[in-house]
Amino acid sequence: MGAYLTQGYISDNFYNPNFSNSYPDGGKPSSSVAKARSASFYLNGNYAYDMRYLFDFNVRSDGASVFGVNNPFSTTYSLGVAWNIHNEKFFRQSKLVNTLRLRYTFGNPGNQNVDAKLANNVYTYYTKYPNPFGLAAIASKWGNKNLKWKRTQTHNIGLNATLFDRRLAVALDYTLRKSDPELINVEQPTSTGTSFIPMNIGATKNNNVSMTLGYDIIRRRELLWKVTANLLHTTTTYYNIGDLLEKLNQEGRAGQTLIRYYDGASATALWAIRSMGIDPMNGNEVFQKKDGTYTYKWDSAEEVECGDSTPKIQGNLGTTVRYKGFSLGVNFAYRLGGQTVLQTLLNKVENINNVAVRYNQDKRALHDRWQKPGDVAQFKRIDDTSETKISSRFIADENTLQCTSISLGYEDTTSDWIKKAGLSSMTFRIYTNNIFRLSTVKEERGLDYPFSRSVSASLGLRF
Repeated sequence: MGAYLTQGYISDNFYNPNFSNSYPDGGKPSSSVAKARSASFYLNGNYAYDMRYLFDFNVRSDGASVFGVNNPFSTTYSLGVAWNIHNEKFFRQSKLVNTLRLRYTFGNPGNQNVDAKLANNVYTYYTKYPNPFGLAAIASKWGNKNLKWKRTQTHNIGLNATLFDRRLAVALDYTLRKSDPELINVEQPTSTGTSFIPMNIGATKNNNVSMTLGYDIIRRRELLWKVTANLLHTTTTYYNIGDLLEKLNQEGRAGQTLIRYYDGASATALWAIRSMGIDPMNGNEVFQKKDGTYTYKWDSAEEVECGDSTPKIQGNLGTTVRYKGFSLGVNFAYRLGGQTVLQTLLNKVENINNVAVRYNQDKRALHDRWQKPGDVAQFKRIDDTSETKISSRFIADENTLQCTSISLGYEDTTSDWIKKAGLSSMTFRIYTNNIFRLSTVKEERGLDYPFSRSVSASLGLRF
C-alpha cells in the first residue's frame, strides 16, 4: 500500500481523498465505496413416494438495499413435480425404453445483481475551487425510490428418457419465461443533471424449445464412440410497453441502430427500410414503402421488420472416441434461419469519407459498384457521395456451421515406466479451436478484434 499526501480539506466530515483541494506532484489518488445490504428468509423441502412421484418446493423472501425504499423486499417461490413412469408396474417390462421421467417446474425468481446505488440519488461534490459556504453538490444520477425487483415467472415442462439398453439418452424441454416488470435505464434531458433514470417499464415473454440427444454408437470395454447433439428454438417478445420507449425508438432511427421497442415485437428484431436494390438504369437505391410503392427517398417512417438476429434454430454437435488410453473429441456449433447486419459493407464500401479513403477499404468499393446503365450491381454508383443509410440491403441471412474445437489426448496408467518413475498416471493432450467456418455470410474479421485460431498442448504427471 502506497502513501499519499493531501491538503485543503474543507470539512472534517469528508475524509475521502477525492475531497482534498491539492495533491503532490505525480498524480491524484482516488477511491470509491460501494455498499449493498441484503437479507433473506427461506424454506424448502422435498418428498418422494415410492420413487415414482417426486415433489420439491422452495419459498424465500429477499430484501436488498439496491431497490427503492418503498419496495425493498420480494417474495419468490418455486416448485417442481416429477413422475418416474419407468417405476410403474405397467411399464417395468418395457424392453425398448429403460427410463422415462415426466417433470414440471415453476418459479418466479428475482434479480438483485445491479448497481449498489441504483435506486438512490447520487451527488458529486465539487472540490475544484474553495467554497466558504461548504462543499457544493451536483446531482450525477437520479434514483427511483419506487424501483421494484425484476421478476421472472418461469414454467418448464420436460421429458427425459433412455432407450435401447441405455444407448440413447433423450431430453425434451419447453420453457416459458415472463419478466414483469423489466428494469430499464430511461434517458432524461441533460438539464435534469443526469442522463438516465432507472425505471420499471414493460415486460418480456420468452418461449424456447430444446432437445438434447446422446447416442453410444460403440460401447465396449476398450472402445467407446459417442455422439451428442442439441437444438434450441427461442423467441423473446415485448409487451406492456405502449409508447413509453418511443424516444428510444426515435434515437435509434437517428443513430442508424436496428433495435426497436414495440409491443408484440421480437426483442432481437432488426428494423430497417426495405430496399429493392440498385436501379440498373441510374445506379440509385430503390426503397419499398409500407404501402408497396417504390421511391428513391430514404424515410425512417417507412421502416419495417427486416429480420431477426436470433436464429430459428441453433445448437451444438459433438463426437467423442475413446480407445484404450487414447481419446478424440470434435465439436461443432451451428445456427440456421437468423439474419445479421453487414456493417463492414455499409462503412467500407459506400460510406467512405475523404479521411477514411486513405486507409484499408473493401475491394468491393470499386469492383461491385454500378458503373453504366444496365449494370446489375450490389452497390450504388461511386460518384454518389451522399450518406448511405441502413436498409435491408445490408441485412443478410446467416446460416453457419463452425468447428469450434478438436482435442486429442492420451493417458497412461499401466506402463512399466510409469511405475518405475514413481508416477500413478501421465496425461498428454493437444487442443485447437476455430478450425473452420462455413457460412452464407462471408466473415469480415477486421483488425480491431480479430478472430483467433490457437493450438495448445499440455502434459500432466500425477504422483
